[in-house]
Amino acid sequence: MKIKRTWIIVIVVCLFALAILGTLSFSNDSKDKLDSKALHKDTALQPQLGPKDSQVKLILFGDFKCPYCGDFERQILPKIKKDYIDTDKVELRYVNVLIHGEESKRATRASLAVNKYAPEAYWSFHEALYHAQPKSKEAVSDEEWLTAQLVEKEINALKIKPEQKKQILNTYNDKTFHQQAKHEDQLAKQYKVSKVPSLYVNGQRVEDVSDYKVVKEAIDEALKQQTEK
Repeated sequence: MKIKRTWIIVIVVCLFALAILGTLSFSNDSKDKLDSKALHKDTALQPQLGPKDSQVKLILFGDFKCPYCGDFERQILPKIKKDYIDTDKVELRYVNVLIHGEESKRATRASLAVNKYAPEAYWSFHEALYHAQPKSKEAVSDEEWLTAQLVEKEINALKIKPEQKKQILNTYNDKTFHQQAKHEDQLAKQYKVSKVPSLYVNGQRVEDVSDYKVVKEAIDEALKQQTEK
């Protein structure tokens, strides 16, 4: 009788443990999978690359002052662009996250102003800011380099009309762009984006954005799902 009671206790404990593991697994899945329809609707006005009617959308959350975002922009994004964006397979949207204080805000405001007054030059400006990062990761995070002088230098280097440059330079510090920058940061908080860079493919977070093989598998799976519908 004692042995039977012991086995019952063991079975109950095992079932309880399995239930806990199942709950944890579900929690992790729900954290990594967002409501893609809501996310796509909320990012509809973000800077974008690729066909807007694509059924596979990539949402990239980043910070110009994040060294790992810089790595992604220089090493991973060009491959995505070559394989999927230039071939009209996916659409990419970018959302600013304000992690590193005033410098992040300054760069974000300037990029938003460029996107408003010279949208054709947005990605050139976006790329220029990331390529202006210091070589040392510590320097990117800790040193002051995203200065007004650097931002304005890169605006002046854009191949756009003089009146466009003037509009951008005269307004990027205005209240409107302060509010827009704050809105984008709130969007990241709303979707519980805990780190940058974070890439979501149709609402599913890519586990390792530093490995192009992992990124490619996520995009290919999303494309496959669309063809099977």
